Amino acid sequence: MTHLWQAPGLAALILLAVALQPSLADDEPGSEATNAVEGQPASEADPDLQSVPEPAEQARVETREQAPYGPYLTDPDGMSLYLFANDQPGAGSSTCDQTCAIAWPPYATQEAPQAGEHVEAERLDTIEREDGTRQVTYAGWPLYYFIGDKAAGDALGQDVIHLGAHWFLVSPEGERIEADERTEASP
Repeated sequence: MTHLWQAPGLAALILLAVALQPSLADDEPGSEATNAVEGQPASEADPDLQSVPEPAEQARVETREQAPYGPYLTDPDGMSLYLFANDQPGAGSSTCDQTCAIAWPPYATQEAPQAGEHVEAERLDTIEREDGTRQVTYAGWPLYYFIGDKAAGDALGQDVIHLGAHWFLVSPEGERIEADERTEASP
């Protein structure tokens, strides 16, 4: 399954546009610049760059286990799923839209999501985004991909500070995984 952000031309355009924007990722006093990712306020997003990934017909949440994270949530292709600390679990909305949603595409679905092995079906749900798509939630947290992850096992968005808050992998218990390492899958 090819994801929208994995199309080479689109990915290059998005990365170029994000790289040209001023960084606001490191607005916390004392935070380390190495944790930052380029970004911009949603209010300044270029409408031509707004992009919503094609929703899965029926999203399925699976788990993967690897050090140093232990088990964490993925899609059926093994792509890591993240939560955004600015979101409030159970609030029924996402705080990541416009440019944020380009760097952190929502895990969207057309039908109710399914639970894979070790995933608690009662924790799965959806919220309706401003654009009308249904984003998958787990334990109330909206779930996102990271545009920097290219292969199953990549967790390059783990513990990144972007757009004013941290991004974390999600445990099967619905909690954020706070390991401060980022990993790239072995080729």
